This record gives sequence, structure tokens and C-alpha cells, in this order.
Amino acid sequence: MVHLTDAQLATIMQAARTVPVDLRQAFLEQLAIELRGQDLGDGLVHRVAHDVARRISWDAERLTAAVG
Repeated sequence: MVHLTDAQLATIMQAARTVPVDLRQAFLEQLAIELRGQDLGDGLVHRVAHDVARRISWDAERLTAAVG
């Protein structure tokens, strides 16, 4: 289980808003995997949350472009 402060949760919610709605569950699952076992400082949570959001959004855009 990942324990977050209110500030860290707000950071994650901010990053999640950049992810397509249908991929937010995948975002949260990947984020939990990457944060598990880490020393959860605010900076780490911010960096990892936005990195995961960027990767998921980028992959979705690539897939959409390839199909379209």
C-alpha cells in the first residue's frame, strides 16, 4: 500500500488530469508500481506522477495517430 500526504495526492490528481479518462486507471496502476518501496518525498511523487502521465498520454497519441 502506498501512503500519500494531501499535497502528494493533489500532485497525482493534477498529473491525472493530463491523461485521457479511459487511461486513468492504467496511470494509477503504473504509478503505484513505480512508487512502491520508495521513500515518498514530494519531489519524487511529482516527478514520477508526471513522467507516468506523459508516457501514457504519449503512447495513446502514438496509437491514435497510427490507427488514424
